[in-house]
Amino acid sequence: MWKNYLKIAWRNILRKKGFAMINIGGLAVGMAASVLIVVWIQFELSVDSTYEKSDRIYAVWRTNVNQGEVTSWDYTPTPYAEALREQYPEVEAVTHVTEWDPMVLSVGDLSFYEQTSFVDPGFFEMFSFKVLEGNAIDALDSPDNIVLTESVAKKLFGEVSAIGKSVKVEAELDFEVRAVIEDLPETTAFRFTAFLPYKKLEAMGWVGDYWGNNNCRTFAMLAPGVDLGTFNEKHKDFSLRNADIKNTSDFLFPMSDLHLRSKFENGKSVGGRIDLIRMFGLIGIVILLIACINFVNLSTAQSEKRAKEVGIRKVSGANRSMLIGQFLAESTLISLAAYGLALLLISMTFPSFNALIGKELILPFDQNYFCFFSLGYVLLTGVLAGLYPAFLLSSFRPVQVLKARVNVARSWFKPREALVVFQFAIVAVLIASTWIIRQQMDFVQNRDIGLQPENLIFHPMAGPLKENFSSLRSEVEALPGVLSISSTFSPFTEEYSDTNLINWQGKDEAFKPKVNRMGVDAHVVKTAGLELIAGRDIDVYTYPADSSAVLINETARNFMGFQDPLGEVVKDDDREYRVVGVVKDFIIDSPFEKAEGIMIFGPKIQQNFIHIRLSGTDMSGTMAQLEKIFAKFNPGSPFEYQFADEVHALKFASQQQTGRLTAVFSVLAILISCLGLFGLAAYIAEQRSKEISVRKVLGASVQGLVMMLSGEFTKLVLIAMLIAVPVSWYAMGEWLAGFDYRIDIGWKVFAGTALIAFLIAFLTVSSQAIKAALVNPAKTLKSE
Repeated sequence: MWKNYLKIAWRNILRKKGFAMINIGGLAVGMAASVLIVVWIQFELSVDSTYEKSDRIYAVWRTNVNQGEVTSWDYTPTPYAEALREQYPEVEAVTHVTEWDPMVLSVGDLSFYEQTSFVDPGFFEMFSFKVLEGNAIDALDSPDNIVLTESVAKKLFGEVSAIGKSVKVEAELDFEVRAVIEDLPETTAFRFTAFLPYKKLEAMGWVGDYWGNNNCRTFAMLAPGVDLGTFNEKHKDFSLRNADIKNTSDFLFPMSDLHLRSKFENGKSVGGRIDLIRMFGLIGIVILLIACINFVNLSTAQSEKRAKEVGIRKVSGANRSMLIGQFLAESTLISLAAYGLALLLISMTFPSFNALIGKELILPFDQNYFCFFSLGYVLLTGVLAGLYPAFLLSSFRPVQVLKARVNVARSWFKPREALVVFQFAIVAVLIASTWIIRQQMDFVQNRDIGLQPENLIFHPMAGPLKENFSSLRSEVEALPGVLSISSTFSPFTEEYSDTNLINWQGKDEAFKPKVNRMGVDAHVVKTAGLELIAGRDIDVYTYPADSSAVLINETARNFMGFQDPLGEVVKDDDREYRVVGVVKDFIIDSPFEKAEGIMIFGPKIQQNFIHIRLSGTDMSGTMAQLEKIFAKFNPGSPFEYQFADEVHALKFASQQQTGRLTAVFSVLAILISCLGLFGLAAYIAEQRSKEISVRKVLGASVQGLVMMLSGEFTKLVLIAMLIAVPVSWYAMGEWLAGFDYRIDIGWKVFAGTALIAFLIAFLTVSSQAIKAALVNPAKTLKSE
């Protein structure tokens, strides 16, 4: 029976090739888009959840309440991990993970900056990265060993085994390679390429018992069967018991949720990446629905022509279930053809899709589960697209359809029109959303961040550069293409340190505002392009006492409560600094958030970077000269600088990706909707061909006929806009609420969206309307 169904379905498809191609094309695009989204979602859900013991690995988080503001973070003090191990027998393994600046790894004349971390042996007990050579756990038991990833081992040693070889780190410390692991997969949030023993930090005296400095991340693995809720109840006052840190609570957070749900409000996880996944999952479903709607509309539009077929089959003995099977077989065959085309489209566009999302995903075509997914997907799409037409067409009565033309009962609700409205409402929502996301990106990117990242480079200050900085500084300043140079604690693109323990005269002890800390030797205003609004810049070379000087920004001045803060003393732990200047607020962290209090201290704070302000002329020549100077004072280490404006631009990457994905899927939704509207308009124009000819004979103009045929669809687009405006206004309002610095949604967005939607619909429909209106009436009416 099914063989017969498929044979008849194939004949029907061939009989209406045009409509079949529209259905197949629309479904193919919709299926390709939704499958790509599924592949991406599968990857996102797998991040940090594919380790062998993922269900027992947790990150340590802490929550603090200060001035009624609740803050959560995942950095811990140095002694935290050891105390956790000692005090809780439920903890099977624990590890520190440092996230520092790249370090120079050298072998002979070869040297590279690599993302290096100090970790405990517990790191490789928890995280099941594949070991290619050696024993990674044992390697970290000795302070003089190193574990390399495969790509770094090959860069340093070529194709020979790296085991037992020596690697110099930061041109100072020698380590022996004791293990090589596979490069970390895309499904981990860690991006390290080399691992050093945490015991090395202890051996060098860099590890203390101070609980006030959050300088590493801590991960714990609980023993099998330990309940997280019960453990967290015991653990919540850990900081209070060990360090008398008040208003702070501790908890373990599942490692598998870090990538997806690490956005915290009021100490609770409220979402994160999972919100984006849900949004695009919904978009994938909607795009597929739009494609299915095309099939429904075109199938039901042809109901009159297929009514006699239904009547004859029923008279010949076919029952309704047989007819439903026949129509579902037809839709499933179209779905199968569309899926084949979709797989071709996916193969062709996958490299571009990877570039769009910034990942190297792998097509799952060779995976066993994909065959079952494909079969289910084809059947689901076929049934989804064909179910309503099957039930509608199989419901016709033989007496009515064989006696005369079928008359479908008229009612205020018209499914076909409702589906067109739904299609264009979705299209309008996507257009408006893309527009608003783009406006928000432009608004933030054009924000005055208070400094000038253009022509500003920064370079890590390795050991030899620190020792020879005075001489290097003199030679760099003498270059004609250099305007200024400064050594700093952190780059002017990232927050490295903050505290709420800063004190000053007259400060209320209960008042503990967050302050971002930076450090500099001299000329920071000129080098970073800050705006000085009071006092002077720090300059230890002109004013040696400026090693105890501090610059503050406007926000810090305001919460300190000083009209004139110059000369005031600021205390940071046991150090005292005197305010010498006030600068305009500037942004070093998220450009989407409000400006925070910042204090730039003199060089008593450790200096880790060199910032150089370039003139912008003869850039290639200046960079070549700088490379020679750095090679002179830091021989054997690469000259790996970064442009501040390029690093700043990366802060928009996630939101730009959201905008690009929304724009791409909006275009696909528009394309699919236009295909359906084109086919529907073509069918209606064919159905009303005699009416159009009669009107032309009676004097109707081509323009009038086009407006008449387009008017029905224009009305539907108007209704779609009435639905889309409040939906998109609410949805994008919720999205914008996540930013402190954001646009207001204006009416122009929706007016522009409506105009675009009307133009899309009119141009799609009018092409068929014009074609029908230009037909010679004699050809149409000669049979009458």
